[in-house]
Amino acid sequence: MRLELEQEESVELLSLIVDRITQEAKLATKDRATVKRWRSEQMKAGSDAMKELTDKINADLERALQTKAKSAVQRADWR
Repeated sequence: MRLELEQEESVELLSLIVDRITQEAKLATKDRATVKRWRSEQMKAGSDAMKELTDKINADLERALQTKAKSAVQRADWR
């Protein structure tokens, strides 16, 4: 199984995470604005930072899927 995110999907994922963090964390209004400004200015689709984040997300997903596949093979099937 192969799962790979496109940059646009990574942007959406990052937006959801940042929105949730800024809503739930007890940040000052100024800090919340700073985080949202960072996301909108620096983490755009096509930017070098977003490309790097997408690559890291995809590498982590690949590693997690490989670990899960390995665990399934090693697990005794009588359980």
